[in-house]
Amino acid sequence: MTARDGKEMILIPAGAFVMGSDEYGPETPQRTVTLEAHYIDKYPVTNAEYMQFVKATGHKPLPRDWLEGRYLEGKRDHAVQYLSWNDASAYAKWAGKRLPTEAEWEKASRGTDGRRWPWGNEFDESRTIVRENAPALGLTTVPVTAYPQGASPYGVCQMGGHVEEWVEDWYDAYPGCSYRSACFGKRFKVVRGGSYHYTQQYARCAYRRPARPDFTGFAGFTGPGFRCALSP
Repeated sequence: MTARDGKEMILIPAGAFVMGSDEYGPETPQRTVTLEAHYIDKYPVTNAEYMQFVKATGHKPLPRDWLEGRYLEGKRDHAVQYLSWNDASAYAKWAGKRLPTEAEWEKASRGTDGRRWPWGNEFDESRTIVRENAPALGLTTVPVTAYPQGASPYGVCQMGGHVEEWVEDWYDAYPGCSYRSACFGKRFKVVRGGSYHYTQQYARCAYRRPARPDFTGFAGFTGPGFRCALSP
């Protein structure tokens, strides 16, 4: 499917999947969740696509790695990063779409079998960029079409490593979770997927972490990007 912003989208079918894990408190308990069908962008939003949004709306501020109002040479088809949740949500509305929920994002990433990474249960650095191999590759992003071998069971790309992604939800405890965190509640949004500055553990399908809605990343570090979803 192609949506208003021209991005290819993939249909994630309705049905049950395994969400969460038993290896890290905020991910517990692992459970079965049933979702309606939804579409999700095959690739993260790129610098060039975000530029279209900026030109159409005059949205500010711009990503901090852009210079003089535009992305760096050679980064056209790389995932845009250093965006707040507010920026990502504004783009989604402009595009006639929305941010995916945590559950939608996770199902698109891991399929129905509860796998740890989008490609399976064994980490394989040839399928992504994370902290373990990023220095050798230049500690940078790559085009969103790179590493197709790291795609999820549905063919959704770059959901483990590369650039972490905003989702719609507030960071809160899952139903039945006994773990307690001062971050739970309606103060922080959720980012998913890890990045080239984080280790493979952060790239797991179930991993979730909190960030303020106005967070754009740390200086000298990666910053969040995103992809959009759409209900049929």
